[in-house]
Amino acid sequence: MAEKIMNVVRCPVCKSSYESTEQVCKCPVCGHAENLKVLLAKTKIASAETNVTVYRMMASADAYFAKKSYDEAYIGYSSVLETDRSYLKAFFRRELTSQYLMLESSSVYLSSESFFMKMQEIKERFRKLDPDDEETQKLRITMCRDMLEYISVRSDYEKRYASAHKNVKNAEVYMSNLILLFEYTVEAMRILENLSKSENSKELSYLIIECCSLTMKIRGMLTAGAEYIETSDKMDDLSGENSAKNVSRIRRRMLTQDEGLKIETEAGYVQKVKDNIVSNAEGDLYKELRAAKEQSEKTVNDHIENEDKKRAEYEQWRRNNEQEYMAADKAILICDIAGKAAIIFAIIMIAMYLIEMIAFDKVLTVMLVTGIIFVAAKVGLDFVKKSAEKKKSFYAKVIEGDSANIRSGNLNFKE
Repeated sequence: MAEKIMNVVRCPVCKSSYESTEQVCKCPVCGHAENLKVLLAKTKIASAETNVTVYRMMASADAYFAKKSYDEAYIGYSSVLETDRSYLKAFFRRELTSQYLMLESSSVYLSSESFFMKMQEIKERFRKLDPDDEETQKLRITMCRDMLEYISVRSDYEKRYASAHKNVKNAEVYMSNLILLFEYTVEAMRILENLSKSENSKELSYLIIECCSLTMKIRGMLTAGAEYIETSDKMDDLSGENSAKNVSRIRRRMLTQDEGLKIETEAGYVQKVKDNIVSNAEGDLYKELRAAKEQSEKTVNDHIENEDKKRAEYEQWRRNNEQEYMAADKAILICDIAGKAAIIFAIIMIAMYLIEMIAFDKVLTVMLVTGIIFVAAKVGLDFVKKSAEKKKSFYAKVIEGDSANIRSGNLNFKE
């Protein structure tokens, strides 16, 4: 007995796909029945129409993506996936556009962990594609280019936020984000290196130089570490006031020894790949790549040098603020002690004046005047003390809460 062939058909009424071995197929969803041959022909036509529709939607979404119109691009890629859920490029770029939109609009510091979890899913789906297929090769290059562009944008986002974190937890998130960006940049380099072995094109060579430049930039950010505010033990508030008790210190979360070793090893690998690509080029391409390499290295070195300079200026600025804070604190202490002494002496002088006047029937005007002077001195010292407290409170807020905003001029983020 011949085995029946299983056919996949699509219902023309409800658009559901199902399998059937019968000559007359009946849709399990809506119940529509039709001859198998007719239904197979309709399914073939519908599939062709779907491919054309998906192609047009994808071309439109790609155009918006290229223009950085991410709202429209996101809608376009979502429409493609509603029609064809297996379209990997649409899924990948939709995730990228969602990240761009969040980075543009969010006032809260964003972790990149959820995005890179999606990237793991995309990589798993990519591994199932035929590695020798020409379209797969093109997709691999496109995804690497898109990913490097996103990592560049994300690293700039991290850089804007790197001034000073409110606590060590957020500094850890920042370092974790940078490490993820670094790892994905190195992974992109491995993919590009493998592609260049079979197709050493100009486009790939430039991508490799760009990838290396981005890797070195993130490496510089990682080796600089992450600043965070760590409040020291409470100081004795000798003035008796409750405001501005703490002097904060800014610490730096540095790479651990294992993290640093891994970063340097990977950075050395990336640098080696770039040098090999340039040295193996010939003729005019060698000159172009060498110039691009030198320019990229200069850009990275200038970036690191500028960051070091800004960091040194900031450290000096912070020390000056702390000195002002301590000077104000000392002024409060002096005014408080002197004020209490003045009021004590004023009370003594006035008491002696009253005793002399009542008991001995003598009027010692000098004592009265002296007591009044001490009272006036107390009022003046209270005025100076309040001024110093206001100054101390201001510098406490500068040191503890506003250092990131004052250093970078950035008011977009909240923790």
